[in-house]
Amino acid sequence: MTDTLIPEGFRKLDVPDSFVGLIGPLWFKVEGEKLRVGLPLEPRHGNPMGWAHGGLLVTVADMVMGVGSGHATGIRWPHPTVSLSTEFVRGARLGQWLEGTARIARRTINFCFCSCDLVCGGEIVLVASGVFKVPDVEKIPEAMRAKAMGKWE
Repeated sequence: MTDTLIPEGFRKLDVPDSFVGLIGPLWFKVEGEKLRVGLPLEPRHGNPMGWAHGGLLVTVADMVMGVGSGHATGIRWPHPTVSLSTEFVRGARLGQWLEGTARIARRTINFCFCSCDLVCGGEIVLVASGVFKVPDVEKIPEAMRAKAMGKWE
């Protein structure tokens, strides 16, 4: 069932994050400078009321903006969350596709200031904003540095 929910052109987003592995995989699609990130909502993502769990939505928003920051900086390495603010707009139905795209409001040498809307079934279900730390390239292990540089394609 979940394979039919994944829109055409999306590919599995490989992130070395065991926690995200519990909810994922996440999927991505590059459209110019934008990186769309999504997830098919499965029964395991639900709360006792039959909707996607709020913690899942916040986690996906965090990943959308963190990975979006990496796409914007050209550094495919974790951009740690410094701050995160979310507002739940409406419930997200299980059995549908959930996705978001990071909007980078400002980027400095050290930080990306982002926002995103998570959309499910054509409706905004969560709005979020956050600040993400741009990693110091010199601190990325040398053996992994070349692979970590560049945007997703």
